[in-house]
Amino acid sequence: MSALTTVIRDHPTPAPHPAVAAVVDDLRGRFPAAMVAVLYYGSCLRQGDPTDGVIDLYVVVKDYRTAFDTLGRRLIAGLLPPTVGYLETPREGDVIRTKYAVISLRDFQRGTSRRWFHSYLWGRFSQPCVVLDAQDEATRSRLEDCLGRAVSTLLDRTLPLCPARVSASDLWAVALGASYRAELRPESAGRAEEIVAADAGHYAALTEAYATTCADGRLVPLRNGSRQDEAAGDGYEVRVSGWARRRCRLSWFLRRFVGKLLSTGRWFKAAATFEGGIDYAVWKLERHTGHKIEVSDKLRRRPWLYAWGEIIRLYRSGTLR
Repeated sequence: MSALTTVIRDHPTPAPHPAVAAVVDDLRGRFPAAMVAVLYYGSCLRQGDPTDGVIDLYVVVKDYRTAFDTLGRRLIAGLLPPTVGYLETPREGDVIRTKYAVISLRDFQRGTSRRWFHSYLWGRFSQPCVVLDAQDEATRSRLEDCLGRAVSTLLDRTLPLCPARVSASDLWAVALGASYRAELRPESAGRAEEIVAADAGHYAALTEAYATTCADGRLVPLRNGSRQDEAAGDGYEVRVSGWARRRCRLSWFLRRFVGKLLSTGRWFKAAATFEGGIDYAVWKLERHTGHKIEVSDKLRRRPWLYAWGEIIRLYRSGTLR
């Protein structure tokens, strides 16, 4: 087990809310033969209240052939994974709303490693995540290793963006900010900083563990990375060449370009596979930005045709970044 995986496994997390357990049971009923684990992440996990908002879950399946019952759905699932769904689970007089994403274990392993150029998965899953309902300990260990690789991949690919001296918090703000900007996301400019501040101790522990894996000395603790140094904002020294910095900036320029196209493609895929997808997308945009968005009848009838204009308008207005 790597140092990063150890930090992830040891990260203290409260027991899942009963509402989350109810949703997991519902999902197991939908994917009885295919589901090998569920990953719980996102704002509801950070805030501890899954009843306030929409729960974010990843359903990791053995393969798409087992998960879906038709050839068309299997082919679509393998195109731009994951495949997003929406679930409403009645519980004690309330309705628990969940956005879930279905992905094969193979695709998840690839997407959280350096084998994926884009940060869609290794950016997301470098943040705190809980493995729920794993079918066995071997599967749990494989997924925790994936989470560790997601962290190392993100930091490997963003470290040259950091200044020569950086705190753990600032390093992670740079890293998460870069991954957010590589997608069409309705996040505020300071979202990365807020996420890091909410769990600063965990990100500091990940940074310390990551530094021990840098055999080439790219990230070196200053005076052993003491708390005094961290508070002063100079906990680590970044030792990378000017060429590495230029290459890194070029890579992230390309990720932002490719990411906008991939995000648009995933939106159109969701429009075809995600019941209520337009309403969910509008709800999320309004929740994150505070902007009211009107959905026309023609957009609701043919989102694959008319969403282009709306996406361009939101991007130009700054609602999407």
